[in-house]
Amino acid sequence: MFASLPACVSSYSSFRLVCCFGGDMHGVITTYDNKKGTGRVQGDDGQIYFFSRDMVAKAEDIPSLMMEMEADFTPVQGEGRMEAHELSLTDPDSFQDKILYYNEPQGFLCEKEDLVSGFDVLDRGLYRLSRSERSEEKARYALIRECVDLGANALVSYKVETQLKIAIGFSYEVVVCSGVPVVLGRLNPNGDARAEDLKHRIDQEKIKKLHNAMVNTKIGKMVIKALAAVLIVIFTLGFFFSGGV
Repeated sequence: MFASLPACVSSYSSFRLVCCFGGDMHGVITTYDNKKGTGRVQGDDGQIYFFSRDMVAKAEDIPSLMMEMEADFTPVQGEGRMEAHELSLTDPDSFQDKILYYNEPQGFLCEKEDLVSGFDVLDRGLYRLSRSERSEEKARYALIRECVDLGANALVSYKVETQLKIAIGFSYEVVVCSGVPVVLGRLNPNGDARAEDLKHRIDQEKIKKLHNAMVNTKIGKMVIKALAAVLIVIFTLGFFFSGGV
């Protein structure tokens, strides 16, 4: 019966999924970033597929994108990941006219990934922030404390790097912790926070000021290094022309 199945169908089960759902694949959205417009959907085959707003079949579905929404999509092999193209919500009006509630993470999260499965990203800082200290623990604590003050409950794209600092006569290492402050929430009808409150909780103006201060500090350090190099050249030339050798 199945001897003539197309080459792209490797098993009866995958063929059954295609037939039952009227599309190539059916799945459930596991996480969605409300600000960036990116998310992940777990297909009925168990795989995780990435999607963005550009991959949604109907523009009217975009405002309804969130975790736990069911969708049909076309699996496509992207660059290093599987993607969900032509994504279409099976019931986009299921949460229409409802006040959505979320639970926040129990503790502050530092996640290496940009998307965290099981949570929607409801708000996102405009800029990446960083803090440097002599130890990772101190740098992470300083960064978390700052992000909490901004209204965030997590850091995504979190990285830890070691940098060598050179001062007059000696050098030393510092640990730099960096990440993007976000507000994560897990959809829950009995949750403690409303979606609309979480979507606008991060103080973006304060993040802009912190970012500008970091940029100005880097520029200031570059100017000081340039001036120091110029002074060294002037001193060297003066030494030679004054008959120092």
